[in-house]
Amino acid sequence: MSQELPRRPSHPIRLGPGAGRHPSREHAPRAPTRAQPAPVSTLAEVVTHWGQTRPSQPLLSFVDLEDQLTVLTAGELLENASRLGAHLRARGVGRGDRVVLSFDTSPEFLECFFACGLVGATPCLIELPSSKVSVRTWSERLRVKLRMLGARAILMDPDFVDLAHEALADFAPAPGEAPGAVPFVATPADLAAPLGPLTPEPMDTEDTAFIQFTSGTTDAPKGVQVTHRALLANCAALGEHSQWDTDDLMVSWLPLFHDMGLVASVLASFVHGIPTVLMPPFGFLLKPSRWLWAIHCFRATNSFAPNFAYQLCVKRIKDAEVEGLELGSWKRAYNAAEFIHTDTVHHFTERFGPSGFDAEAWMPSYGMAEMVVAVTVRARAEPVHLESISRPALSLQRQAVLQPRGHDSLLVVGVGKPIRGIELRIVDEEGRDVPERHEGEVLLRGTSLFSGYYQNPEATQAVLREGWLYTGDLGYLADGELYICGRSKDLIIKAGENHHPYTMENAAARVAGVRTGCVAAVGVNNPQTGTEDIVVLCETTETKADVLRQLCKHVEDTVFQGAGVRPNRVLPVPPQSLPKTTSGKLKRAYIREHIEAFDQQSLLVTPAPPPTVVH
Repeated sequence: MSQELPRRPSHPIRLGPGAGRHPSREHAPRAPTRAQPAPVSTLAEVVTHWGQTRPSQPLLSFVDLEDQLTVLTAGELLENASRLGAHLRARGVGRGDRVVLSFDTSPEFLECFFACGLVGATPCLIELPSSKVSVRTWSERLRVKLRMLGARAILMDPDFVDLAHEALADFAPAPGEAPGAVPFVATPADLAAPLGPLTPEPMDTEDTAFIQFTSGTTDAPKGVQVTHRALLANCAALGEHSQWDTDDLMVSWLPLFHDMGLVASVLASFVHGIPTVLMPPFGFLLKPSRWLWAIHCFRATNSFAPNFAYQLCVKRIKDAEVEGLELGSWKRAYNAAEFIHTDTVHHFTERFGPSGFDAEAWMPSYGMAEMVVAVTVRARAEPVHLESISRPALSLQRQAVLQPRGHDSLLVVGVGKPIRGIELRIVDEEGRDVPERHEGEVLLRGTSLFSGYYQNPEATQAVLREGWLYTGDLGYLADGELYICGRSKDLIIKAGENHHPYTMENAAARVAGVRTGCVAAVGVNNPQTGTEDIVVLCETTETKADVLRQLCKHVEDTVFQGAGVRPNRVLPVPPQSLPKTTSGKLKRAYIREHIEAFDQQSLLVTPAPPPTVVH
């Protein structure tokens, strides 16, 4: 029987004009020292180490949608995770068992996450239902993942427990499992009563720390297995490369069921004993200025976000929302997870420079879940490198030839050099290394390499060959620094020239009436011409035919000016039409394969002639 959780103390905090500084950051100036990772080898040892050595340190803080702040000390985290772990062990959950976690950003999520580690279970992270993922689709995806995992338990937000029970109503266990092997569903309140002390389960560094599902563009999710060794190696190298200090603080609104939110923002900071302030993703999407005001309020030094988030701040935040905003504390503005646009970097710096944002704070980065999270990061001692290269040379010869900015140039951002423990190669279609400034596929290996996709040897063998991870990303090296050009599967080949969709999408997004982050450029085979047509789809709230025609013409001209190629078609579609992964990335392959359906969704339809009336 469940019981009420102990009421967590919280207090209001203002994230907007007029906000002050949080008292926790109002300390006397002191010289910070380099932050060192905890001397541990597993996640359970991390939470135990800080809980015993710094029990009163507030390492995790949560700001909810009502601007209520809840603080969790290292000691409270260990105590609560141990209580939850004792219940899991009492219900038969042990070493190697998979436990599904489905929560919004909350103390309960991380307490359950570490509770799994304390009993040796493997937490498996999935998203909650949302406006982007229908309840029916979520239930179907949950069943698929449960069959794949053979999960022992599901721990989740109490608001969605009924959905989990409905999903399990006709659930069939995985092949070879006992008929009764159906996971139990519980909320943190169900596991609230004290059961006595918990002795952590001894773990090996090669045991799986957690399983994270890729947010891929297919309906077949792949579970990325991350070992304790790989996780802690990546966290330590990220902090070392970024030169994190003991005086640093992280702010994040990113979802915790993805690598940049969970690992880069939370676990890497936690491993180094650096406090983190967390906000629900919906809070940022609803009002992007809340992110910047959280940085202001807590004097945050670190924050991760994908390119679209910075672009959204430029486009959506009104001048009145930033009165009194001070961003001078922000030393590391990581930009990763998707293609980085130079104009986003420029416009964000220009817009928020008067608020104290320093252009030197930019930390362009590159990474992926299969390498835990971080692969390359700009070193703080190095400047941000922006290159202007010849678009024709890249399209035809796959060479990154420097040239002055102009109509035929492409601007590319350097994403830094590999962090410690990671090797990187650029190869051609035959797997041969190419010289610097030649585009090819990015290959990776090293201490952060994942141990494979759970129960999916075919998918694992498709990307792991002779110890190297074939990423599918295209890029080039210049003076040892990586520059990303796009993904091979998204490449549009028109009349023998290679075109990356990101440049076209970025150009189209600048057109008034086009929704930010809601543009897709895809190549569609045209049997009449023997090559691919370029189709640009853009979401808009416009509905009038004459306005839509003008918008399409403007998009066509802007794409031509910005990308040097004219799209064959522009399709304006309603908001929420373009499918995205749970991490917000466009499903270009799906769009390309279902282009006829998007044709039918297009808002610009030539009206049929009126019927002839016979008198």
